[in-house]
Amino acid sequence: MAIISSQAGQVLQVQTRTIGNGVFASTDSTNFVDVTNVYVDIAPIHANSILIWSYTMTFNTSATAGYGRFRIVDSKNSDTKWNSNDFIASYGYNYGSGSMWADNPFQHAATSGTTNLMRLQLQGRVNGGGNLRGDWSNGDDRSVVVMEVAQ
Repeated sequence: MAIISSQAGQVLQVQTRTIGNGVFASTDSTNFVDVTNVYVDIAPIHANSILIWSYTMTFNTSATAGYGRFRIVDSKNSDTKWNSNDFIASYGYNYGSGSMWADNPFQHAATSGTTNLMRLQLQGRVNGGGNLRGDWSNGDDRSVVVMEVAQ
């Protein structure tokens, strides 16, 4: 179904991907790595639409001073950073013993900038030492959601 015209604020499409909480670990403080399977494919209807990306994952850091940093890239476009600032979220900074697991919600909105197929992939890295882990329970279902809203 083609949308010929749209009003500002109209939801044009919603793309979802449901995955297990999964297995993810990073010890790299320099480079971002893909958070396993946490992506959604979307072909925006309008290049000026706002895409709202959301997801929640359970994380742990193994070092008291360790913390995670996250960003979103378009992996169909040479891992071009999609979010406008350096990061969209962090997790675990100065959390204490480093042994606590907690849900970390992610949400970011930005202009699509294209009508080409995009793969909006979450990437993470650990800063401050230790490991950043997202392998608490692969028995949990989690959904990555991207909603396109007309401007």
